[in-house]
Amino acid sequence: MTKTKRVFTIIGAFFAIQGALILMLAPEYALEIIAIGVGFTLVIYGIKYLIYYLTHAQHMVGGKWFLLIGLIMLDAGIFAGTVYDKAKVMTILYIAGAHLVGAGLNIVRAVGNRKDHNRGWKTDMAQGVGNIILVLLCIIFMHDVIIPVYIYCISAIYTAILMLISAFKKTAIVYVQ
Repeated sequence: MTKTKRVFTIIGAFFAIQGALILMLAPEYALEIIAIGVGFTLVIYGIKYLIYYLTHAQHMVGGKWFLLIGLIMLDAGIFAGTVYDKAKVMTILYIAGAHLVGAGLNIVRAVGNRKDHNRGWKTDMAQGVGNIILVLLCIIFMHDVIIPVYIYCISAIYTAILMLISAFKKTAIVYVQ
């Protein structure tokens, strides 16, 4: 990771922690703010993928995946942004869906690391199980406002802490001669 990327990662992590703490102070308004933020973020990433497809990926093998991902993200972002006034159920479903995808990725990574006899598989499996527990809590407390907001905020703080750890981790630089 370059020095510039490290600085931006650290700044982004601190903003994420501050934003999550602010959302925890006003949970009754937090779902609308989260819905607008998720919608805006998905639209930006969708446009980014579409621009990448139009400039580079259309000439690559498998480049149509960038088009598909960009269109899905753009569509999901516009949808999330338009239903912000009915944000309660939609935002909780987005939170549960994000944790479900994260759980699947962590479990797949843990299985692969265990096959490779890597010691980090236990951490990945624990994160996967933790994400599944968060999905179940989101579904159980779907009709409550405060619990899903706290789940989202705690996961945002956790992700920001992981970003800080990765920013301060030493990386090897490989020189090709």
